[in-house]
Amino acid sequence: MLAHYEVVIRDNTFLQKLPWQCLIVDEGHRLKNSSSVLYRQLKELRVPFSLLLTGTPVQNNLTELYSLLSFVAPDVFPESRLEAFVQHYNDVTDQSVASALHSVVEPFLLRRVKSEVMEDLPAKTEVVLYTGLSSMQKNYYKAILTKDLSAFGEGGSKTRLMNILTQLRKCVNHPYLFDGAEPETFQLGEHLVTTSGKLYVIDKLLNHLKQRGHRVLMFSQMTRMLDIIQDYLGYRGYSYERLDGSVRGEERFLAVRNFSEDEQTFVFLLSTRAGGQGLNLVGADTVVIVDSDFNPQNDLQAAARAHRIGQTRPVKVIRLVTRHSVEEMVLKRAMAKLQMTSTVIEGGQFTHGTVSSSSVATDSARLSDILKFGLDTLLGSEESSIVDEDFERILGRQ
Repeated sequence: MLAHYEVVIRDNTFLQKLPWQCLIVDEGHRLKNSSSVLYRQLKELRVPFSLLLTGTPVQNNLTELYSLLSFVAPDVFPESRLEAFVQHYNDVTDQSVASALHSVVEPFLLRRVKSEVMEDLPAKTEVVLYTGLSSMQKNYYKAILTKDLSAFGEGGSKTRLMNILTQLRKCVNHPYLFDGAEPETFQLGEHLVTTSGKLYVIDKLLNHLKQRGHRVLMFSQMTRMLDIIQDYLGYRGYSYERLDGSVRGEERFLAVRNFSEDEQTFVFLLSTRAGGQGLNLVGADTVVIVDSDFNPQNDLQAAARAHRIGQTRPVKVIRLVTRHSVEEMVLKRAMAKLQMTSTVIEGGQFTHGTVSSSSVATDSARLSDILKFGLDTLLGSEESSIVDEDFERILGRQ
């Protein structure tokens, strides 16, 4: 029987009555939360053997990994041992701990990577493209940080700090994400580009890519940022499709089909969560990550929309990061999470520096440090830090 997760949840009482021989769960990382409705209801099925299919068995922490292990082998990994497991294997910077953890996981994990099963798949490379801030963005950035200074004190809550972080991430994307920042009589014009360091770089980048015959997937966390980029694409006369959480059913299918069949469509705008999974968009050979996800696996999934079976050209992933801002710290933390994944899956072969499981946690003190990052540089000047980039040198391809 094939079924959507929603059907399993809806008809769980009936499904529990049937004896099953095997349960196969695609996108198995959806079971990383052992308290979720889906997890609990699937566990209630009478199944002697379960198989989880996922490209991301470890996303944020060891608790999520344990949830998956407990699902497939509850006798070996009972829920009551979760805390002891996390504490015992927490310090993956210790080579012996990393090796021991890998040994525990290995009997329950069969790993296949693209290079092993798709030898003819073209290469994928990633470039981090650092952007500056316009003078308008700098003013907003400083105003956001100084508006609630008490949040940085001992009494500051994680909720208040997270709100500041969200506002700063909006600021480095585009100041027009704030009400009242746009000109009162709004008309599309160059101000859309010059007021944002990222859109300034996107403008130059798309011109470079268009001239060389590339097609682009552009991902953002924020649908309002997609709105601004959509306005920009219309202003420049670039053809595009768009898909976000509001696009359902037939519209979603048509957007994907139009982009795949019409080679003249230059850009596909997608929200990272809604468009990052389950789509085949090999018509594009360039992926632009406008703003990084806190969970790096979501960005990897987004890039995989282009880098998959059917792709005939090398894929370039371009990640935009605003220099001397919270985005640098978000990227650093994302690399820490990827390192933890590498340690668990590959047996402690450190490739991005070392990290402990606890170091990717987001407590108030660590959040405060993230928010303060680059502040001295930003406060040192109110002038724009936007610069022109040599894309021929950076991208290294025609």
